[in-house]
Amino acid sequence: MASKKAPNNGTGSKVSASRREALRQAQALAAARQRRIRRIVIVIAGIVAAAIVALVVLGATGVIGGSSSKPGSTTTGTQIVPPNATSDKTGIMATIGTNKQAPVLVSIEDFQCPVCKQYETIYGPVFESLARGGKIQLEYRMRYFLDQNFNNSSSVQAARAAGCADTVGKFSQYHDAVYANQPKTEGQGYTQEQLRITFAEQAGITGDALTSFQSCYDQNQTAEFTTGVDNAAAKAGYNSTPTFVVNGKTVQFSQQNPTADYVMSVINSAA
Repeated sequence: MASKKAPNNGTGSKVSASRREALRQAQALAAARQRRIRRIVIVIAGIVAAAIVALVVLGATGVIGGSSSKPGSTTTGTQIVPPNATSDKTGIMATIGTNKQAPVLVSIEDFQCPVCKQYETIYGPVFESLARGGKIQLEYRMRYFLDQNFNNSSSVQAARAAGCADTVGKFSQYHDAVYANQPKTEGQGYTQEQLRITFAEQAGITGDALTSFQSCYDQNQTAEFTTGVDNAAAKAGYNSTPTFVVNGKTVQFSQQNPTADYVMSVINSAA
């Protein structure tokens, strides 16, 4: 007896097509979700990258400041105040000028600040020329918060060394030597040989003066003074470097090829 087959009414093929359409829609939804996730990840990554770049730029220019918490090496010797420190011990007066009645230009800096080096290269010779001519007085306040950004102690060590250079009458020369040798790579810092010997020699510190300078540096004898300068600048709100101040007012120098007349016009506007 022949077997009977169920009649083919098309129902099976319709179910199969319906399942394929449902699967296609599910796959489309999954792909759309993946695209949305990728877009979110890209946006978040862009925000994070932008924040990192902003922090690096701010750190390099010294914009991130506050009170520097990294003190450098331990204080070991009898503490001294550099002979040309201001009466309130918040800075050091350059001795290249002799006119005590001239307006005071205060420069707040960090020895690892690349923008400070740029200003020193462009404006430093003009500032010093005006000071020698009795037109202005120069005061330097060295900060060292970039040590935190770069995870080293080069700024504070250089500031201490500059204070020791003042004890032998060579602050300005040592200050200039440090900037002249600032590493091209940010955060590379300065070696002990540079701070103790190379910069001192370039500043003209020799003989007994060199021995005295190195003893001061090795014993960190200007450590308390250096910390006091940094803390006072932070308290006063000078948390970016370089910052220039005349008569308590912040001033801006913007010319790429400054003349003495231009610099004096800026200073006189605040004096």
